[in-house]
Amino acid sequence: MAKTRSTGLLPVLVLGAVVILFGPTLLDNVQDAVSELGSSVEPSYVVAPAVKPRTDRCTADQLLKERQCDDLKVVLLSAEKMPYITRNIQLAWAEGKPAILHKDAPGTDQTKRNTVCGSGVFTKTFPDGSCDEYAFASTVEGGSFATVRTEEVPLREQNCQGGTLRQEYRRANIAQGDAFIVVITNPGKIATSAYAGSDTAEDQSCTS
Repeated sequence: MAKTRSTGLLPVLVLGAVVILFGPTLLDNVQDAVSELGSSVEPSYVVAPAVKPRTDRCTADQLLKERQCDDLKVVLLSAEKMPYITRNIQLAWAEGKPAILHKDAPGTDQTKRNTVCGSGVFTKTFPDGSCDEYAFASTVEGGSFATVRTEEVPLREQNCQGGTLRQEYRRANIAQGDAFIVVITNPGKIATSAYAGSDTAEDQSCTS
């Protein structure tokens, strides 16, 4: 599911070596080969297995820049900024939680969050921990244990996700009732174990 990124450094080194060793006559041929290689490299991201057959028909630009894949809109979440939240999302997908979400009416999220993360329902282990839920409380699918997975994450990540979702809803023009999917960027940074009390995100700026 994950796709690799290119730094651009290798093509420059290859072109430089060709010019030095063999002269400019071979440069055009090498440039063509490097161009073909670069065109096959796509940004790194992962989606729910249930929607991958659909997203495979869309380009990386459609998913990551246009925030649209056919009739599905796209919300981006970075594992570099939210390694534990994206871990919870990926585990929720594996458990069969909804891969396609629908934006719910404004003002319904707090009640839904209380249902799955409220006092007496979820107990955090660490002082700076917070209950994270997927499907999101801001979606039709949120607020029910049949469709929600919860896990403790750093409070900073929880705050980051709230602002990021609001921003992503605006960017993708996601209105009430609209269907959308989550695309996790930088999947190599998804936490490999449960939160243990330390915020290990490499990027804690929560800016895009």
